[in-house]
Amino acid sequence: MTILKIFISTIIAINCLSVKAMEPMEPWERVNMTEDEFVLISSVVEAESNRDPENIEGRTMIAVCILNRVRDSRFPNTVTGVLTAPGQFSTVRGGHSVTSRTELSDQAVIEAYNWIEQGDAPEVLYFNCRSYFSGIEPYDCIGNNYFSCDGGIQ
Repeated sequence: MTILKIFISTIIAINCLSVKAMEPMEPWERVNMTEDEFVLISSVVEAESNRDPENIEGRTMIAVCILNRVRDSRFPNTVTGVLTAPGQFSTVRGGHSVTSRTELSDQAVIEAYNWIEQGDAPEVLYFNCRSYFSGIEPYDCIGNNYFSCDGGIQ
């Protein structure tokens, strides 16, 4: 009888874990960020994308650029640090974005995070809506932004 009780208890525990695993995750939990960081990066991605309503690719590249900076030793090592660094993102004022996040910008941040985790994302570190930066290797123009690399992540 004891073995049967242990077996049943084990099955119940496994089922409880399975149900817990099936509960929907918040978007920031999918990308290993705090809620505040996720809201800030998603809002900045939305603002910097010039609100192009259909452009998931451009939004994803902006998020890749921001997340690459977090990984690069030349920049602050947090999302908030990168986005609030002086002179970097004109859409951030007082530690907050001037634009609200959207479902599309949330999706772009998640896609960027996953792309980087898979090791396939380009090592872009800069973008500009006017032109490529002088003296920095151009990567591509996507949406309304010009993306550039600078020798890769350091």
